[in-house]
Amino acid sequence: MIVYFTRHGESLLNVAERTGQPEPEDGDHLSERGWEQARGLGERLKGEGIERIIASPYGRAQETAQGIGEVLDLGYEVDEDLHEAVQSDAYRAVSPKFNGEGHITWMPKSAPDHAEAGAESFSDILGRVSRVMERLEERVESERILCVSHWGFIHYFTGAALFREAFSPEHLPALYRMGHVNTGITMFTQRRDYFIEGERFDGWALHTWNDQAHL
Repeated sequence: MIVYFTRHGESLLNVAERTGQPEPEDGDHLSERGWEQARGLGERLKGEGIERIIASPYGRAQETAQGIGEVLDLGYEVDEDLHEAVQSDAYRAVSPKFNGEGHITWMPKSAPDHAEAGAESFSDILGRVSRVMERLEERVESERILCVSHWGFIHYFTGAALFREAFSPEHLPALYRMGHVNTGITMFTQRRDYFIEGERFDGWALHTWNDQAHL
């Protein structure tokens, strides 16, 4: 039982960050290249049997879902929990230089429930991931689903799948060393009665990370 995840296409914010520019007012929209990536991803997913597209509430994710859907002749629904990890006020204030204000600086050294001003805590983000997992688990037997989300959220979903109940802020630096490109495809499986060397390995598992053969 496979669930497909993709990061949204290139956004105007991505372009600004890459070129060292301040965040533009329309940063939550796709660039022209982002639209091309979204439609190209739709072509790549032809034949995969995708029946449902679920997008984050952010504009760049919904536009990506729209571009994919144009090719696959599918609409999309929105899951409010699929959005990107919310950074602190301090992080946003120093964009695009960040200066050590991001999650990856303070979160690994903090308690799971701690959050800098304006940010989500590790527990907040993991709570969203858990809710998404529960909802997907109810649907994966009957639907082939593509979720359009974000760089950080997909890393947290991966951490929850790999480390299960042991997932903690200390795991984040290792997870963040796993690169992830715009419209890269990551696949997770939901397994039951699955054994390796006599040990049970049921539940969510990482199947494919960041497939970018279509780019």
